[in-house]
Amino acid sequence: MAKPAALAYSLRTMKLYRFSYSPYARKVQMLLDLSGAKYQLVDVDYVDREELARITGGYIYVPVLVTDQGQVITESRAICEHWVATEQGRRLVPSPWEGPIWAYSDFTDGALEDVLFRIASPAVRDAWPSAFARALYVLIKERKFGAGCVDAWERERGQLIERARKLLAPSLQTLSARPFLFGERPTLADAALYGQCAMLEAGSAQLLAAVAPELTSYARRVEAAAATSK
Repeated sequence: MAKPAALAYSLRTMKLYRFSYSPYARKVQMLLDLSGAKYQLVDVDYVDREELARITGGYIYVPVLVTDQGQVITESRAICEHWVATEQGRRLVPSPWEGPIWAYSDFTDGALEDVLFRIASPAVRDAWPSAFARALYVLIKERKFGAGCVDAWERERGQLIERARKLLAPSLQTLSARPFLFGERPTLADAALYGQCAMLEAGSAQLLAAVAPELTSYARRVEAAAATSK
C-alpha cells in the first residue's frame, strides 16, 4: 500500500548545500551538528551550480537548507534563525545570552569575515583542482573587489593577519579562560567562529595557526562537542 502523501512528505531528508570553504555554510553545518540534527550534506560543484539553481529558482549561492518539510531557505542568518526556533536548535542560543550571541555571530559574519576571507582567498584559489575553477574563483572576486585583488591580498597577508589578530583579541582572551565563547557549552557564537576557522583551514592547514594558534585547538574542541551531539 502506498504511503499517504503527507507522511511521505514528512519523511524527506533535510539537505544542506555548501562549498567546503564557505564560512557561512560551515557555520550552519556546525550549528546543525551541535544540535544533533540528521541531514544530508551536499557539496556543490563550484563550476556547475545547476542543481542549486533548480531547487532555489535561480539562486546560486551557499548555504541553502532544504528542510524535511521541503522548505528552501537561503542566506545563513535566515537558516540560523529558522533552526534556533526549532526544539533541537533553541538550546544553541540560551537565555539570557540571546542578544550577545546573535551580536557575536553578526560580528564574525561581518567585520571578522571581511578580513579573514582576504587572508584565505589566495590559498582557496590555489586549492581548486582545475584551472577553470581557479579562473572562475578569481573572476568572481575581481568583479566585486577589482582586478588583481586576490594577488594583492596575498602580498598584504602580513598586514591582514595583524588586523585579524586585533579583531580576535577579545575572543582569544575569553577562550583562554573557558572552553567556549559563552561558557562550558558551545552556542551559535561558536558555530559562527568555527565557520571562519574552517574557511582558513580549507585554504591551508597552516593558515589558521598563522592567524591565531589558539584557534586550532579551539576548532578541535568545537568539533569534539559536535561529535558527542550526534
